[in-house]
Amino acid sequence: MVATYPPTCNNADTSAQAVVLDASDSTFSLLYFDSIGVLGPTRNLLALGKAQWTQLYPQDWENSDNLDKHSTPFEVMPVLYVHSKDGSQTVAIAESKTIELYLAKKFNCLGKNSYEEALISAFTSSTASLLDDFMSSVINLKASPEVKQEQVNHFLTVKIPNWVRIHEQHLRANQSNGHYVGDTITLADLRAAALIEVIQRFPHAAQCITPETAPGLLKVKETINHHPKIIEWRNSELFKSLRSSRLSPQQPKASEVKLNDREGNKTGGLAA
Repeated sequence: MVATYPPTCNNADTSAQAVVLDASDSTFSLLYFDSIGVLGPTRNLLALGKAQWTQLYPQDWENSDNLDKHSTPFEVMPVLYVHSKDGSQTVAIAESKTIELYLAKKFNCLGKNSYEEALISAFTSSTASLLDDFMSSVINLKASPEVKQEQVNHFLTVKIPNWVRIHEQHLRANQSNGHYVGDTITLADLRAAALIEVIQRFPHAAQCITPETAPGLLKVKETINHHPKIIEWRNSELFKSLRSSRLSPQQPKASEVKLNDREGNKTGGLAA
């Protein structure tokens, strides 16, 4: 079983890979750390789709031999490995946003038509942009305490309130029903709920998301949290073993977790 990514040449026939990605009986392996990180929406999509999937952890991501990194398309995680039913083919999908879009489309979380898909993609992109900005400008910023505090203040007083104000307007336009588009969970809902969870981890930032300032956004988060498939996922051994971030204390590893095979998933993502 060999993972294929990318095709060996620009005019390669990719129909075999497309068959694997489009099949209704594909299974999945997800390579990432033992933390929620950027994969909240991805794991929720797998739960909503009742997918058969395995969590892979790198054996030693920081090891100087870089074997884990060299096994991935861009030497970064996450990577989603999609396996054919008979186990003969594996296709790798890299980058978190690409993974989300693939799974959202596969599990009917991108709307009922092209217009709804465009709306959902726009809302998702707006939310993802704020999170990316927050991570690069605040969380991972290497600067003096004064500069970092200035960036934090700008997020608290300008960027987060602007996002809340604008997105509340769009949610009201959809009758404040707990969804951005239509009346079912979409990628836009999952992305917003994930961002809210990140914001709420920071006491000062959490003040920007209150029942008074963000009733629509909180309803989106509540709607997702109360979905039966999400509840089932969050009651699982695997979910309870995940850390909120890599800075949190490690939890006992769930029994179903496997280690990355470090060979481009020639065993389908599973080490013996």
